[in-house]
Amino acid sequence: MPNLMDTNLVIASGSEKVQDFLREMFIKRGANVVLCGFMNLDFVHQLERNVIADVILIDMDDAYEEDEAALDYLLDKVDLPILFHENTFNEINDLTNECGFSLQEIEKLAIKLAELSSSKKNNTLVETKSDTSIPAGGESVNRVLEHDSKECLANKKTIERAAANLEELFISSDCDVKDVPEEAINVWVLGASIGGPEAVKRFLARIPAELPVSFVLAQHLGDGFISLLANQLNSISQFKVKEGVAGDILRHGEVVIVPVNDHMVLDSKGKIKFIEEDWAGYYKPSIDSVIDDVTAYYQKQSGVIIFSGMGADGVLACQKFSEEYEGKVWAQSSDTCVISSMPDSVRKADLVSYSGSPEALALKIAVQYMGKDSYIV
Repeated sequence: MPNLMDTNLVIASGSEKVQDFLREMFIKRGANVVLCGFMNLDFVHQLERNVIADVILIDMDDAYEEDEAALDYLLDKVDLPILFHENTFNEINDLTNECGFSLQEIEKLAIKLAELSSSKKNNTLVETKSDTSIPAGGESVNRVLEHDSKECLANKKTIERAAANLEELFISSDCDVKDVPEEAINVWVLGASIGGPEAVKRFLARIPAELPVSFVLAQHLGDGFISLLANQLNSISQFKVKEGVAGDILRHGEVVIVPVNDHMVLDSKGKIKFIEEDWAGYYKPSIDSVIDDVTAYYQKQSGVIIFSGMGADGVLACQKFSEEYEGKVWAQSSDTCVISSMPDSVRKADLVSYSGSPEALALKIAVQYMGKDSYIV
């Protein structure tokens, strides 16, 4: 039996029954359950202020629908290892208890929690089965671009380490940025959900200012967080990041963030407008809808990158984009995601032509439009 002795564990689930069951199971294995409850902003604030913890376990089957904004806030503000769990059992059977967990599944979770807790206490990183290190500056571009992934524990520090190793790859730009960039010819949709803000930060931090591309960011996020996200991205990006405004056109050197509650589309002249229809589906904004709209206007001059997230938003539109325009669809590699369900879903549909870390995706798109000698040492 895995030993969780002296491990301060936080548990979040959208089901009281699952909360009680997981608390009991991990206390039996030696853990101190210091906080257990529903995933919402009050829960996260309590964790920030009053709780000394080593590792967090989040039951995604129910907690994800509880409060997605709280999850994004947790990932941004709380510096602890996090293990996300998606229950692989769809129904109760002889191998599972009434909560749908098998003993084997609990044992695996306990092992992973012990590893993450140990890594936090020793200030070391939990390594995956495969070598997922990013080449340091000066190594060949091809090795960076070919870097991909298998599986990784959702340790926040693990998914941040690539940024430090790629600092030397870009030459700092001394070019003056035009007050009014040229109207966009090339437009890429960035689709993201849980873990997306951090992934997009890493991606945009490596995008050179002179890249002739406009980005449209469709990020699942709670209402009221868009301005905060724009400010955070502006602080690290050479592109101008702003919220979508009616009447604006897309321009190179800019990132337009799609509002959560306002259904943003492009009119016949490529100008942003808002329509009264609700977003289709459960998620806001709908990544499928944004991809459909942008790629219908820009066609083969457009592309799509799917970053970290839960669910399958974006798959249907990527399928249509691929069939109608032979469009490029890229995705964040699984091991660099907080939750890889969304990029994995487009990969399983055989729509992705390239997968990589956020930094590798930035290199890939810069090479496509500028050539490697333009910005790589």
